Amino acid sequence: MGQTTSSIASKIAQPVSWMWGRKGDTKKVDISNYKGPSPFVLTRQSSMFFDEDGDLAHEFYEEVRVGKRCIMRRKRNNLIPQGEVELSHPRIHVDIPVVMCEALMTVR
Repeated sequence: MGQTTSSIASKIAQPVSWMWGRKGDTKKVDISNYKGPSPFVLTRQSSMFFDEDGDLAHEFYEEVRVGKRCIMRRKRNNLIPQGEVELSHPRIHVDIPVVMCEALMTVR
């Protein structure tokens, strides 16, 4: 079982290891040398909608009369997505190829 886990871990780590060099190399990765797109995310897609009254919410319900009872039914049509929303502070993009924190594990 341990050998299978080790082989899977090495297959995952090898494609990424080219960024940091081989084990024992003293080469450090510097984010100032990163030549890709911006590592920061400034906006995101909103999950809220506007209804025909101009109200903003994640979901809308309407009261529907069924016989003598009234039930709440979720509205799925006539909703306009809010669109892009600016974040309060920049976030780091998920695909940035730099290790932010390195955890050391000791095995007994």
